[in-house]
Amino acid sequence: MVSIVVPVYKSEKTLRFCVESLQRQTEREIEMILVDDGSPDNCPCICDELAEKDARIRVIHKENGGVSSARNAGMEKAGGEFLLFVDSDDSVEEDLAEELLCGIGSADLAVCGYHHHYLGRDVEKIPEISKWNGAESFLALYGRGYLNMPWNKLFRRSLAGRFDESLSLGEDLLFNLDYLRRASGGVAVVQKPLYHYIQNDTGNTLSSRKRDDKLELAKRIWHEASRFYEELAGCEDKSGLINARLIQEVLDDVESLPFDLSRSRREKLAAIEAYCRDPELQRAGRNAALSAMDYRMIHACMLRGWKHGAYGLSVLRGWTAKLLYGKKG
Repeated sequence: MVSIVVPVYKSEKTLRFCVESLQRQTEREIEMILVDDGSPDNCPCICDELAEKDARIRVIHKENGGVSSARNAGMEKAGGEFLLFVDSDDSVEEDLAEELLCGIGSADLAVCGYHHHYLGRDVEKIPEISKWNGAESFLALYGRGYLNMPWNKLFRRSLAGRFDESLSLGEDLLFNLDYLRRASGGVAVVQKPLYHYIQNDTGNTLSSRKRDDKLELAKRIWHEASRFYEELAGCEDKSGLINARLIQEVLDDVESLPFDLSRSRREKLAAIEAYCRDPELQRAGRNAALSAMDYRMIHACMLRGWKHGAYGLSVLRGWTAKLLYGKKG
């Protein structure tokens, strides 16, 4: 049986549509665990109403503790051999569970593609690899962001750890890295977009404290991913893909700085200078396989300590994106 864990919070407008997509699953051996994480809207009532009409649905009501706490609570009550995570503002294809079950075989994890819905666009994201071969496959999935989230995956419940409830960023990737260490059977890849990820947030600026926390977390993930790759390959990653993920986190923040209205230009330049002087970022940056031209140009300035150049290019990139896509950054 597949246990589908759905953390629910402030999603009364999308919850029914999400659950209906789960109820249409072609795989019959499923249970749906709706975890009401102290939602202040009508979600608790909707959860109970849905459960009354479908015996496959179980509801957990708990105090608000965040999405990691909700997922952990759902896992504790799960009775299936396998776990699926679905967010309550997303939806899935009717054959998601069936395709992942067929695909996993003797592997310990199955990963599929997804649709990314954002600002009126629908972008298909499909893993480029079809077969797991250890270190190279890990780089392909990690480098493309397929390990950032738990919702396009089928896990074996017996191998799953817990989500770190102390974190509000990066907890999903750390959960996946921890799981992969237990997944001696490898990973199966289903090259179909079976999940619909609806991205609604548009904000991208952080406070100074949040920025520091995010950087330290990005470094922690960088160390964990590097260590896992070395365990698989027996050597350091020479492709620069793991380093690139760390540098991209920094560059995303640098590119958002011009639009942070809470800070002066001097403070923004000081933030860029701090990044430029960070020894770990310098070390990773010297071998980072960045693909986007704007990333490479800003990164080149930062490697040389040219904070004004990095800031100027960020302003240019931000306004270009706003003109093209109607958004900042």
